[in-house]
Amino acid sequence: MKRIVALFAVAGLLAAMAVTVYAETATVTVNGGTLSVTPANVTLSNVTLDGTDKTATSAYTLNTWTAKDATGTGNGWNVTIEATDFTGSGHTIDISQTDQEFKIQIQDANITVIAGNTKPTSSVTSLTAIPTAGGTPLKIVSAAVNTGMGNYNIPPAFELEVPAETYAASYTSTITVAINSGP
Repeated sequence: MKRIVALFAVAGLLAAMAVTVYAETATVTVNGGTLSVTPANVTLSNVTLDGTDKTATSAYTLNTWTAKDATGTGNGWNVTIEATDFTGSGHTIDISQTDQEFKIQIQDANITVIAGNTKPTSSVTSLTAIPTAGGTPLKIVSAAVNTGMGNYNIPPAFELEVPAETYAASYTSTITVAINSGP
């Protein structure tokens, strides 16, 4: 009986010595990227003068804009916009005038996540006048701290009021879109 107990004791010792456990670590370094916005040219619908005020529009489905926060900081961000007056053939549509405003709208429901966490929110859920360049830009979209980390579609809709007294011509405006750190 002593031999059997001794044999079991030796076998148990050998089994305990045969199992070796190692604890190792895995390391990764995550480097921050950039904060960027990618707007696109805006094509407004043509209007035909008939003696009344008109409205040129561009639906959100025609404007694919993106905002990307690859910084890895979680600082949040915001996108702003401003524009110059529309000019053409020596004539101007003065967007600072109440009957000639150039407006933008971004519906929260239309903002989508391409990749990332909580999507940003719109500051212009109804048509809002875009300020003239050189003034204070209009904040149109923002991501709160610890949100907006990733890549997002932010498709805007536009509207330009064209007064009845506008000269027939092809008009152009320069739109300035910027992305800034912080909500």
